Order: sequence, then C-alpha cells, then structure tokens
Amino acid sequence: MRGETVLRKSLPGFTALVIFCILYGFFPQLSAAGPVGIYGLNRDAAELSRYNITSVFLPPDQSLIEKEVAAGREVFLTLNVFGGSEAWKIFPDARPVKADGSFLEASLGGVCPTHQGWRRERLDLLSSWLEKFSGESRISGIWLDFIRYPGRWEQEAPDIPDTCYCDRCLLKFQTDTGIHIAQEATDTAAKAKWIHENAALQWMDWKKEQITSFVRDARKIIDQHSKGRKIQLGVFLAPWRKSDVDGALSFRLAQDPKLLTPFADVFSPMVYHRMVDRPVSWVGEITDYVVEMTGREVWPIIQAEKVETQEFAQVVQTVSRSGASGLLVYTFSELQEEQWPILEKFSPPENLLQNPGFGLGEATETSKQPAQGAPPEQWHSATAAKVQDSTFLFEAKDGGNAIGLTAGYDRQAVWSSALPACRPKESYLFSADFLRPDCRDGAAYPEISLWGRKYRLNTHRVSGKFQRLKTFVTCPEEPGKSVFQFRNDYPGNTFWMRAPALVEKAPPEQPRQAPPDSGFFQIGTYGASSANLAEIQALGLNTAVVDLNTKNIEACLSLVLHCTLAVPHEPEKLIHALDSLQPLLTQGQFSFYVNDEPGIHSFPQGQAEDIQAIIKQHFPGAVTDMAIVRPQVIPFYAQSADYFMLDQYPVPNMPMTWLSDSMDEGAKYVGRDRLQSVIQAFGDDTLAAGGWPRLPTFEEMSCLAFLSVIHGSRGIYFFTYPSITATKQGKEDFSRLVHRLNSLQPWLQIHNDTDQVVLRMTSEYRVDPRGNPAVHCARKERNGRQMLVCVNTLHTYTEAEIDIPATRLDHWRDFFTAQPYPVVNGNILARFAPYEAKVLLESK
Repeated sequence: MRGETVLRKSLPGFTALVIFCILYGFFPQLSAAGPVGIYGLNRDAAELSRYNITSVFLPPDQSLIEKEVAAGREVFLTLNVFGGSEAWKIFPDARPVKADGSFLEASLGGVCPTHQGWRRERLDLLSSWLEKFSGESRISGIWLDFIRYPGRWEQEAPDIPDTCYCDRCLLKFQTDTGIHIAQEATDTAAKAKWIHENAALQWMDWKKEQITSFVRDARKIIDQHSKGRKIQLGVFLAPWRKSDVDGALSFRLAQDPKLLTPFADVFSPMVYHRMVDRPVSWVGEITDYVVEMTGREVWPIIQAEKVETQEFAQVVQTVSRSGASGLLVYTFSELQEEQWPILEKFSPPENLLQNPGFGLGEATETSKQPAQGAPPEQWHSATAAKVQDSTFLFEAKDGGNAIGLTAGYDRQAVWSSALPACRPKESYLFSADFLRPDCRDGAAYPEISLWGRKYRLNTHRVSGKFQRLKTFVTCPEEPGKSVFQFRNDYPGNTFWMRAPALVEKAPPEQPRQAPPDSGFFQIGTYGASSANLAEIQALGLNTAVVDLNTKNIEACLSLVLHCTLAVPHEPEKLIHALDSLQPLLTQGQFSFYVNDEPGIHSFPQGQAEDIQAIIKQHFPGAVTDMAIVRPQVIPFYAQSADYFMLDQYPVPNMPMTWLSDSMDEGAKYVGRDRLQSVIQAFGDDTLAAGGWPRLPTFEEMSCLAFLSVIHGSRGIYFFTYPSITATKQGKEDFSRLVHRLNSLQPWLQIHNDTDQVVLRMTSEYRVDPRGNPAVHCARKERNGRQMLVCVNTLHTYTEAEIDIPATRLDHWRDFFTAQPYPVVNGNILARFAPYEAKVLLESK
C-alpha cells in the first residue's frame, strides 16, 4: 500500500459522546450502507461487528481467514505486484534502470515489470492462494497493489523516476513494436533520449501493456479457480488524473484504469488526502473521476492516520456523496476509537430505481437483448413478446440484461416501474446505458418519464454499442403519479436500456468569474487549414479552427492570425503535442478548441477536464472553446472549457430561435459571459437526408449571427468555410455578413445591458414558436452612446414598437444605412423584413 513508508499515530482523542454529537449533525438521512472494508487487519477486533464492517483485508493466514469468514465478512488478500525491493535479492536484474542509466534507489523500491521470473513468481503465488483458500475458509477476492512502474506518490512533492531502461526492456520494446532505436545511441542515456524524441507515445503505450498484461493474466488465473462462484479482482490505483504531475500516471507509472477495466471488478484509488496535502473535496473528485473513466465499482481507500475525527467524518460523507459503491480504510492499526462509528454512517446515494426483480414492472413491449455480436439488422427482429411483468434485472450492467423496446406503427412501447414520491423542486440525476442499432432516423430518441414529466434523451447519437446518458431532472411542483417509464414513440425504431439509476443530486454550482479574454470579439470559421488561411484572413475573419500541427501553426504565425487550435482528445497525445510545439506556440496568440459536441458522444467528463487542465498548465491565460449542441449537458462539462459554443443548425426546417433558446438554457448553467455561437453556413443535396438540403441565405445567417449576439454570444464561428464559399452567391453572402460584423467589432466586445429591452409587437405576425415576441433586442452602451441590436426571427414581415429610455430621446439611425429612426412618444417604430437584423445607433 505505501511501500516502505512507516505510519505513526498522531491523532488527538475525543470522547465518544462529543463525537456522536458532531457526527449526527454531519450526515443526512442515507440509504442502506454499502461495503465497508478495513485494510491491514491482523487480529480479532470487536469493532468489526459493532460497527457493521462488511469486509477485511488480511494476510494469507488460514486461521484469521476462517474466523472472519465465519463472522460473515468478506475476506480479501493483497498481492504486491511490482513494489518493494525484495525481488532484487532473488533476481538482481529485476532492479529498474533509470533514463540516465543508473539503478533505481533502494529508498523508492520497485521491480521491473518485464522480468519474467518475478512475474511468474507473483502469478504462482496468486494461484497458490486461490487453491489454499477456496474451501470453507474461502476468500472473496484479490486486490493488486503496486501494479505500476516505481515511484513515490504518497507525498506532497511526488518522486516519480523515469524507468525502466534496462537492456531487457529496451530489447523487448523494439521486438514488440518493430521500432528500432538508432545505432548511434550506444549507451542507456542516449537510447532513452532517442525514445523521448522519436517514440515517446509508443514507449508509453508499450509500458502500459506491461502492466495491463499482468492484470489480464491474473484475471485468467482467478477465473480458473472460481469454481462457479465470483472471486473479485480489485486494483489499488495511484490517485491521479491523467493531467496530474505532467502526465506521470501514464508516462511514468504506466497505470491506465481504462485499459484495466476489462479485467478488474473493483478499483480502489488510494485517496490519502493528508499524505498528498489535498482538501477533503479532492477525495470525491478523484473517486468520481475513476467511476466515470472505468464504469466499474469504485471503493476508494481513505486515510485514517493523522486525520482528526471531524475531518474523517467529512471524508466519509464526501465518499457517500460521490459515485463510490464501497469504502475502504487504510489502515487498521491507525483507526482511532472515535473514527469507528463514523464508518457505520457510510452509504452511497440511494438509487430510487430499485431493481424491480420479477413481477414489479409492466411492459407493453419488451425484448431480450440481442446476442453478443449480433449484426444490427437482426436487432429489430430480436425475440419480442408482450408480457405483463418484467423479468429484467436493472443492476446487471455487464451481465447483458437490458430492457428492449420496439415501437410499432400502431402503438407506443412503454416499460413502467414504481417510484417513491419526490420532493417538489428537488433535483435528481438520471443515468442509464442506451443502445440503438443505427441513427438513420435522426428524429428518433428514447424518452423517459418521471413523476409525470417526460424527458427526451436527444443526446443518444452513438449507434451499435451502449452509450451512457445522463440528465438532471427536477421534481414537478405538482408531481404526477410516482412512476418511472422508459418510452419509445418512434415506429420502426428499437432502443435498449440497462443499468438505470436515479439519485437525488443537484447540478454543481458553477463559479461565475469572468473567463479569459482573447482581447477581441472572435469572428471565425471552421474548415480551415494552412492552405486557405490567407484567403480566410482576407475575407475579414480574425480566427479559424485548424488542427494542432506544425504546418498550421507556422501558417498562423506568418499571417499574424489568432488561430483556434483543435487539440487531440487523448490527454497523453495532447501533453506530447504541447511539449513538442511549445517553442512555436509561444511565438503567437492562440485559442484552443477542446472538444466538439461531447454530449452526443458521451465523452468522459473527467477526460474532458484533463484536456482543459493540460492546456491551462502549458498556457494559463489561453482561451478554450467547446461546441455544444445540447445545452442540458453543459453542467457536466462546465469545468472543461472557458466558452461553450452553441451550434444549432436550423435552416431550413427548424425555427431560428432554436439557437437563442439553447443559449438561454446554457446561460442558466454558466452565465452568458461564457457563451459563444456557431452559425450554420452549410447545406446541399448531399446533406438533404440530414435536414440541410441547401445553404442558408444571407438573411438567415445574419439573423442567426445577430440573434446570438442579442443572447450574449462572446464570439461567432461559421460552419463551414469550404461549404459557404463553394458557390458565388454563398461567398458573396458570407463576405457581406463578415464585413458587417467587423464594422461592429468595438461594440461586439461590449457586453449587453442586463436590463431587458421593452417592446410591443404591432403586426399580425408577432410571436416566435415559444410565444415570445418575434423581435428580439439587446442594448449596449459605449462611450456614452447606446446601440440597439434587434432581429426578426420570423420568415415574414413584422413590426414592433421599441421603448427608448426617457433620457435617450434623441434621434437614432440605422448603423449600416444611416437611415434615421426618430423617437416618437418614447418609442422607435421599426418594420422588419423576414429574418432582418437591425442595428440602431443613438445619434446625438
């Protein structure tokens, strides 16, 4: 667990009476407790039964194991895989070699993961334990410890050496990968330098495989000894994100939880917050990170030593509120009398969608999940039968049990299950895995209903495999029937659902600090490269989204163009790229495009935050942008970007207000200061099936662009340059609109007034699809003058009276045409053409 580090007691004592007074104020009413385990037990302990401890980690001692199993507790053993220095006595060549050619210090300890003799010895020991403790004194699982390359992370300043460059590793790397180190690199240090400069990512991947392969082999051995019962394989993890410590988790330790997921049942990040000098909240953050990255059960192991009782209670409460399903404590010898009762209070959030078992659900149409590997064309014809009672188990996420619904042309498909009553206005988080065979029907999405309110899960865009979907829901002020429904209202479509969960949880509150400023209002485009950047700049755009590579960066620098660089989505590749390109990137000013619509891909939230963190580590003041098509996912990615680019493409089949409505929803989560917009600039015959048969007109693009400004956009991008400039008319329309936006650049940098513009519609056509006034307006003020930006969102003529404050009764004029707009009785009477945008400037 901690190598050779010795722990000492240093916790002050408190009376049990005082502690219980504190504790019962800390913990809300929670559900039944999850698994609680104690590490390092080496004797009988009455506290285990007194405080309902469910599992223990023991040495491989048969008498101890028999006693604990007889007491009804699960027993786990820990296998130290590559830790310590004992192996060096048996296998001197198992001592890791550092990048400079020197041997690893004894104080750090660690074993070279490629040493076959040591690997065989560890696997043989695992087999012997499984054979010895498979009878009445049977164990419930094995946890792998030090399943990584060497390093001491259990301190505020980690010491993680760069290993292993022994001759065996260097030869095996070349043999396994086909990469050949240059002959000029003759000594260890030169070979390590060559790898860093020429094959850093391949070296990292290869190191990860040395760790993953051991877990894979351990899984095989455990399965061979299971004898019809489940023996769990757990893994102790270094408590780091991939973005932490310059990517040391991947590049140095080579421990990748995602790669271990197919073989491990439980992950236990060692969240010893005091040892590494982190706040209590960090415990929950790392726990949730591992939960999302792996999709497995996570039982974090927390620190008891040097943690005051009240703080220990906070840690347990933090884990209870995270995604953890269990809790472990390090270590038995350090647990104080006052800490034991706190463990009894651990309980994961209650899943209100309890496993219905048999006979508790009702379905109008259910199906068995398609066989593993069945082609999509068979899914619609999978076995289906109308039943009165469900026989599907919710919690069997990996066992394959799922509920399948196929809607017919004459009926809906609905599966129902009882819910407890909810508290009005309280927030809940729903999550489940959903599967669809294809996305040919772009308008079809699964739906759920909770307490009488329907939710359309329109982020379900992945096909052919299960996609994890999440959404926050709110208990209605007047809740309907306490029922959960899984619904399919789309004839000919099949949706599958498994592992649904509903827990009481509110969206995290987001800090409303101002995001970094690029120094100008971004007017840019997608579809750029080094080949067309010059013509993009000549058109008047001040930025463009280009891939992060040397050629594009050099082109941006030569044009003195502030480009927006689309970065890799794998943290390790991003670290490597930024390190390699740092000399170029420091020569100019750049923004970073961190992700494209992560919500519809269920991109892991933690991984998205890794990308943001890595960029900020390299360029603290840089601006980061993320496109979002479904605004309801913004709370999940709020810490993953500075700006959220709403990219709704309504032409020609959707209302223009799809964009502004989405921006309004996004503003509820992160404020308007963090919103940008992507304006549709594409469409042709090849995209007709997707709903975009033609290019938008000038009026439509102008409407969308200025509508986004009215609703707070802090930057405008067009999607996409090659499409809109493919025709003469498209290029002329685009150039005209960019020219208009550029002429407003000083004003666009000014934030809109917070006071809403008062107006009255005076024509027959007066409301948008949501019943709001068809004309949307915002007001800005600069150097003592005011500007009104107004847009007609309808495809028809309309009129409006716009109120002007009593102190602003001077004449106004059209910014673009200089046409006067006199104020009459405190109002401007404005007549709008279809989709027309008007910019009115106070004229003194």
